[in-house]
Amino acid sequence: MYNTAMCGAYGYTKKDIQEVNKLFNVQNELEGLTDRYNVRPTQTSPILFMTADGIQVRYMYWSLIPSWAKEKRLKFSTFNARADNLLKSAAFRNSVSNKRCVVLASFFYEPDKINYPKPPHPWHLFRFRDQTVMLMAGLYNIWKDPKTNEELYTFTIITTEPNEVVGKFHSRSPVLLQSVDEATEWLNPDMVEKEQIMEFLKPYSGDNLEEWSVGDEAKNPRNEGEELIKPK
Repeated sequence: MYNTAMCGAYGYTKKDIQEVNKLFNVQNELEGLTDRYNVRPTQTSPILFMTADGIQVRYMYWSLIPSWAKEKRLKFSTFNARADNLLKSAAFRNSVSNKRCVVLASFFYEPDKINYPKPPHPWHLFRFRDQTVMLMAGLYNIWKDPKTNEELYTFTIITTEPNEVVGKFHSRSPVLLQSVDEATEWLNPDMVEKEQIMEFLKPYSGDNLEEWSVGDEAKNPRNEGEELIKPK
């Protein structure tokens, strides 16, 4: 029910995250920030979210854990959330109105399942031509472990229909917010109407997206480093 068919891998550079923080006038700084070239579900990643003190950034756990979950490990995947299923999903619908976030990425990967229906699927990297940061629409939730009362910030990336670039290789794509202004509005807590919120969750309409194939090393979640994003 919750499988979105997205591969679940992206990356970012420390420089890009720091530049985004300035653009959004983020009120705090992250410690231990380093370049990442292979972020995967159940790992932590920098996420923008709105607070009473303004936009902040913090590391969050990639796979949204709903408040009603009794354990951290779920029986279904929640690292992605289909835009057309948000309001129906018990896992995601409670976050739509007041727990929206922006996932920061320099690039993301997708497997080519269009031209290679059966595995192994070659992987492709997608990024903006001008190398600006990708602002992905997401949802978050603060899950409290019923055994320890420890709070864990968790998030999911919303997916939608692909544009022409991504659609050549894959049937889903992350929702890419078109600008800093649009991303700021996405975070706006005063926006609570479901219809207005859903208007943001459309395929990317710009012409700034480029792609290339990468080597099989990127498929292995244990691998890291800039060599993963080099054209194959």
